[in-house]
Order: sequence, then C-alpha cells, then structure tokens
Amino acid sequence: MTLELSAGDQSMLDGEHGRAVAAAMKILVAFSIAVGARKLLDIAGAHIDGCLYHGQASLDFVERLVEGGGRVRVPTTLNVGSFDLIHPGLVKMPAAEKVPARRLMKAHLKLGCQATFTCAPYQTRFRP
Repeated sequence: MTLELSAGDQSMLDGEHGRAVAAAMKILVAFSIAVGARKLLDIAGAHIDGCLYHGQASLDFVERLVEGGGRVRVPTTLNVGSFDLIHPGLVKMPAAEKVPARRLMKAHLKLGCQATFTCAPYQTRFRP
C-alpha cells in the first residue's frame, strides 16, 4: 500500500515550509506507512501528550522544532507537564529535573501551543 500525499503535504515533506515542518512530516509519513494509511487527513485541532519530562530526548525533540522555526498550524492543547509553572516552589522533584522539565513546557509554548496543561482539554474552551 502506498501513502498518497497532497501537493501541500509533499511540499511540507520536501522542506518548502522549513526544517521543523519537514521533520514533523517525516515522522507523520513514517508512522502513516507503518500503520498502512492511504492518505493524511486535515485536522482542525490537536492535543500534545508530550509535556511530561522523561529525559533529554523529549526536550531535544521539542527544542529542535523550535530552533527550526516550528509553529503549530491548528489550535493545539497540551497535556499535563512535570513542573508547576504557577507554583514552582511546590514542585517536589530532583533539582536536576526541574530545569529541563520547565524548559520542555516552555518550548511547547514557543511552538504556539495553548497553555492548557490538562489531560482533559474537552473541559476547557478547546473542545473537539
């Protein structure tokens, strides 16, 4: 089975919209092929479940998107994070994890995501 890409999808994959978009499209295309998808669908919103700090790789991935000029293209909510940005003094985690956990959450905001930090975005104004 072959994955059919629209002209817009192909231009994103080819890097015509920047490095971050091309990197994201490479991941989407690889996953789509792995699950046997025939084509990609346009979406009206998204929820990112990657704000919990699980090590350097998660931070590197998002910061690389930011450095490549990445921005979300649809309203995008965020799952909970490892750090409390409003009450940082209440966070009980190893000091070595506090800084990267905070950087991870802030990097998602730099991508243009909404600071929902909830696993239930449907209970906010961002309903699907």
